[in-house]
Amino acid sequence: MKYIIPILIVLFAFTTAVYTQHDSEKVVAKELADGTLYGADINAEQKVLTVTDIFADLKGFEGKTVVVQGDMSEICRSGGCWTIVTDGKNNIRAMTLHKFILPKEMDITNKKVVIEGEFATKEITEEQAKHFAEESGKDPNEIKGPQTMYRIKATGIKILK
Repeated sequence: MKYIIPILIVLFAFTTAVYTQHDSEKVVAKELADGTLYGADINAEQKVLTVTDIFADLKGFEGKTVVVQGDMSEICRSGGCWTIVTDGKNNIRAMTLHKFILPKEMDITNKKVVIEGEFATKEITEEQAKHFAEESGKDPNEIKGPQTMYRIKATGIKILK
């Protein structure tokens, strides 16, 4: 009995900490004339690239801050922590790194998006790729082996009107 109360206290504290962490991750949107902004403002001075532009010079953009416009094709349905921007052929995962989140229930059909952040190419494990597939509602069993992920560590994501 003397061990049950300390164990319950530890479990309660852990549960409270977990819920507090998730509660602090709120969707904060800024309505603009041309869209809805999540995270930091997009640098209006920087040239807006397409996904096609990035894929034409992957090594040249590696580690550089870019502003990319394209179509949304996926979103993290479990936490709103990433989205995919595409040109219909090539995909870049824009990751918020939990500095801000997107509305995970959002209908992304026909949505155009502008993303600013640092571009990088990263090899991910099969397990990581399966995790991303699960978060977007895809079948993780279709993933086989390590994958190459093209990503932007996003500082801001604007969903255009």
